[in-house]
Amino acid sequence: MVRFLSLLLQVSLLAATLSAAEPQIILLKLDDVIVRRVGAKPVSDRWLKVHDYLKEKNIKGSFGIITESLEKDNAVYFQWLKDVQAAGLIEFWMHGYHMKTASEPGEFEHGTAEEQRAILAKGEKLAKEKLGFSLPAFGPHWSGTTEATDEAMEKVPEVTIWLYGPEKPKYYSRLSIPRVMALENPTFVPDLEKFKTFYEAKAAKREVLVLQGHPDQWDDKRWAGFTGIIDFLKTKNVVFMTPSEYLKKTQSKQP
Repeated sequence: MVRFLSLLLQVSLLAATLSAAEPQIILLKLDDVIVRRVGAKPVSDRWLKVHDYLKEKNIKGSFGIITESLEKDNAVYFQWLKDVQAAGLIEFWMHGYHMKTASEPGEFEHGTAEEQRAILAKGEKLAKEKLGFSLPAFGPHWSGTTEATDEAMEKVPEVTIWLYGPEKPKYYSRLSIPRVMALENPTFVPDLEKFKTFYEAKAAKREVLVLQGHPDQWDDKRWAGFTGIIDFLKTKNVVFMTPSEYLKKTQSKQP
């Protein structure tokens, strides 16, 4: 009887430990928001589709703005950005200034810390002037980063979160979340089976995952891969957050 009670206590303690474990946090990092160049819509149909899907499913995420798109006044585009941000489900972040082409160097792969700081500061200035809010997170568009980026980031106080940043930055003293995996494999292609295999092997036990994707590149087949990945993550009882929500959570744990 004593042995049975001891075993029962061990099982109960194990169950309590498992139930107390915090769910994994997912930050959806969706890249390359720009104004729609043709037609009356503020952004492309694919961007509207992913926004409406996340809204319908009540899934939080973040959209990366190419801040060059804020230079030329566009009331419809700006109002859409403001409305989406105000709704609280999606947070906009800074994805660099220029939508580069394959033949151009990455904005953050060259230049001094001051030159890179100026790019970041320009983006923040545009967001505040045109949208009325800052962009608290950063992740470079189609670009690696250098030690100069690390130094530049520290000098732009509005940027409090580095998405796909170094695990141990040299200068940047705020929240940096390294890359583990992406929504897509290869880039632009959400593939459910590849995602599941990599996730189970490398990412399932991570406290937080930043998952990058490019909605404007998703045709119907790729869209099905994306929604399949979201459904798979839901079976893992993950919690979807915005970058700023996750930052607040980490700060609440600090003594």
